[in-house]
Amino acid sequence: MKIVVHELTKTFREKTALENISLEVSPGSIFGLVGPNGAGKTTLIKIIMGLLLPTRGFVSIDGRLVHQDHRLKARIGYLADYQRYYPGFKVEDMFRLYRESYETWSPERFQELCRVFDLPENAKVKNLSKGMRTQLAIILNLAFRPALLVLDEPTAGLDPVLRRQFLTILMDEVAENGTTVFISTHNLHELERICDHLAILHQGRLLGLESLEDLKQKVRKIQAAFANPLPAGVLQRDGILNVEQSGRVYSITVQDGLDELTAELRTFKPLFLDLADISLEEIFIHRMGGEGYAIKQILAP
Repeated sequence: MKIVVHELTKTFREKTALENISLEVSPGSIFGLVGPNGAGKTTLIKIIMGLLLPTRGFVSIDGRLVHQDHRLKARIGYLADYQRYYPGFKVEDMFRLYRESYETWSPERFQELCRVFDLPENAKVKNLSKGMRTQLAIILNLAFRPALLVLDEPTAGLDPVLRRQFLTILMDEVAENGTTVFISTHNLHELERICDHLAILHQGRLLGLESLEDLKQKVRKIQAAFANPLPAGVLQRDGILNVEQSGRVYSITVQDGLDELTAELRTFKPLFLDLADISLEEIFIHRMGGEGYAIKQILAP
């Protein structure tokens, strides 16, 4: 399913939660959304789900408005940041409810997921821990084989083993069924592992939108050692995000002008000089000096 967000603005009284947001999510892709608390991520997700109406602009899914089409909603899975199921229901009651509500419910897929997430079916929802509620939500939303899966902090409460299993399941879902995934999370390591494209929200505005591969090609790290210290000024230029020095060894994070800087460094006859990949988290931290979400300059076209 294709998501189109067009010039979307959402205000609550005098507060603007989202301002003129436009983006597209291709069918069968995993699209990541990041930003600090209060950036507007959950508001955007609720509009995509049809739970909130935009003040201006629109969101369409496969060319249709989700809040006007219940048949469209039947093909969308949603893992909220907190699972608000009927507290008096047992786990088995929730399974039965979803099985009877979705025509696409797959008994085979349900059994596969139950083997991964071993939930006590007789336990009441109100007695489940946060992690167990998340496991319940995963089973319920994947067992009916959604065409679109919208996730808001989906691994909250899961231990590292289950987080890894869930991400593997998610990638298999995309590869085998062409499911489109829209995921919001603070966990940059997870996004780096699974995402095709990434969008950054900050104070309700879209600061950047780019493929993860292109982003990581823009920012690289040079590691080099020299017999003598480099002259002052060599590493004081636009495009250098961070410099760390330990004795004769330099670690230089570069956003622009990589080839030019490398060529200049070679004129100082380095003892060694290598290029290293850099993690998504390092890109954010180096660019913003610890405020790793407002990364307009990195993601600018």
